[in-house]
Amino acid sequence: MTGNTHFSLGVAAGAAAVAFNGTADDVGACVAAVMVSSLGSLLPDIDEDGSMLNNLLFRSIKYRSAALSVLGAITALLGIVNGLDLWIILAGIYAMVVAFIPHRSFTHSLLSLGIVSGITYLAAPDYVLPMAAGYLSHLLADAITSAGIPIFWPWKKRIGTKNLGFSVRSGDTFDKVTGKVGMYGGCLAMIYMLLNGASYDDFFQTAREQLETVKGLFKS
Repeated sequence: MTGNTHFSLGVAAGAAAVAFNGTADDVGACVAAVMVSSLGSLLPDIDEDGSMLNNLLFRSIKYRSAALSVLGAITALLGIVNGLDLWIILAGIYAMVVAFIPHRSFTHSLLSLGIVSGITYLAAPDYVLPMAAGYLSHLLADAITSAGIPIFWPWKKRIGTKNLGFSVRSGDTFDKVTGKVGMYGGCLAMIYMLLNGASYDDFFQTAREQLETVKGLFKS
């Protein structure tokens, strides 16, 4: 699946997590949950230089895997030296590990899902479900492609719906339609839940603030 489709499914997964947690009356928590879920939906492709997430993080850097590895090493080292929270150190180590591994290997597995969920729990327990939901949406989407995924890594056998006689190609019509349905459906579900639990002003003001925060992260 393409990065746009994964992102769209992440939005839908975030809406599902909000509905499950029953936090639709808290605008800030809703917006944050969707942001975390969207991040989770892009994380499995962090092992690919040309992925949407790496394009966002290292858009002006040629050797993105090296940059990710260096960033992870610096994060882990600073965390150890300065006695920062354990999740920061673990996140740095995770970035170092995935920087140079083959695409669609470790990061496309239940083991990686568990590690990312554990790191998220240490950082912010309330957002474990959105992160896991977004991450899992990526794995499920890639499982229906012809390549499949090594869901039980380190067992390297790739498993997917191709074994059942059904698969799709990344970028085809089904991929694009899935992305649009996920994005529109997720957004409509969020708006419905939010506007039934909060005012219009609260919703749009919080959304604007979160958007400006994200924009600031990627300004050169």
